[in-house]
Amino acid sequence: MELDFGEILLLQEGLEYFGITPSNEILSRFTLFIEELLFWNRKTNLVGTNNTRDIIARHILDSLSIYPLLRGGILTILDIGSGAGFPAIPLAVVNNRFKITAAERRSKRAGFLRNVVNLLSLNNVEILESDVKDIGVDRKFDVITARGIGDLDLIYDLSKRHLKEDSMIIAFKGRINELEKEVSRLREKLKDSEEIGIHIEEVKVPTLEEEERHVVIIETK
Repeated sequence: MELDFGEILLLQEGLEYFGITPSNEILSRFTLFIEELLFWNRKTNLVGTNNTRDIIARHILDSLSIYPLLRGGILTILDIGSGAGFPAIPLAVVNNRFKITAAERRSKRAGFLRNVVNLLSLNNVEILESDVKDIGVDRKFDVITARGIGDLDLIYDLSKRHLKEDSMIIAFKGRINELEKEVSRLREKLKDSEEIGIHIEEVKVPTLEEEERHVVIIETK
């Protein structure tokens, strides 16, 4: 499959928007990823669209909206409930210094992820076909990502035992008015902990600027 000119331009401009150089290697890997995603999507409902522009904007670029928030250098990242690989695969494609573990308990989706990792030669990604609750407590990470997982309370409870000191959870969320109640409940739950900070960041995605998008960052100090 070849992306058309408009799709390539959307991907290139989106990458540049987040400070990522759209090299031929990166563009080629994303093209292969999209092709494989569309192929599997016909048999297994990985994402709710077969529109290439939607996949680029609502999944790939949305995943990369957190890229400017990540600290430089080598980071270990756990993506919980990775599903079709968002944000794990886009982050791995654009930065091979990220060492990413994608945890996905559903066998078909884990199989898709293993296939993509092999197809794209992503040596910086490990696929765990496992519920995050079954990951050993000895596994600690700099960053834990959660996209489409559920309430912040649940995300924190799933993630907390895998946090290092000076690490963070990044939860993808939508409208601020729907989010504030979740944040308030979590702050109340953690009110006696001086080592946990919670704040909300607004993020923008090219072509989706009119849609409210936020991430909640839960940091250990």
